[in-house]
Amino acid sequence: MAKKRTETLLAARRGTDTTWHGTAFVVEALVLLAFLAFALAVFMQLFGAAHVRGAEERQLTQAVLLASNAAEEFAATPQAGSTSTAFDDAGNELAQAAGAEGAYVVTCEVTPERTQGGTMYRADIVVTCDGAEVYRLESARYVSGAKAAGGGSAGAASASPTGAAAEGGDGA
Repeated sequence: MAKKRTETLLAARRGTDTTWHGTAFVVEALVLLAFLAFALAVFMQLFGAAHVRGAEERQLTQAVLLASNAAEEFAATPQAGSTSTAFDDAGNELAQAAGAEGAYVVTCEVTPERTQGGTMYRADIVVTCDGAEVYRLESARYVSGAKAAGGGSAGAASASPTGAAAEGGDGA
């Protein structure tokens, strides 16, 4: 029997009894591609979680700063009542809190407690953002009876070595 003649080398390689030797390369490439896709998915989840955590930390830091500022204002001039102020992300005061999305609303409720020697003012400062409470701070300040009544002479404060503390030094 005469052997059939092939026209090209490529046609001879594609015979029925020959196998393609690049199969191992393709399988290895597919395995590496699957590993790469899995690794990218894991890293994307990690970076996404880190981004969310960073945003929460920025929000908490801003809320702590705003509550601290409100506590300092309360310590300087304690007055009974409730106040509410809105701030933006940069800490700038806003005209109204209702229309601004992402605005921080600082609410300070001060309750006086009269004692024999003066008045203990207690403040509950709450910072909310988008309706959710972010941070809460409680503070107090004692004002002696002479200062609470609006009196208090400079002569009495200078006569006593502890005049400033007796006149109404900070309690908290």
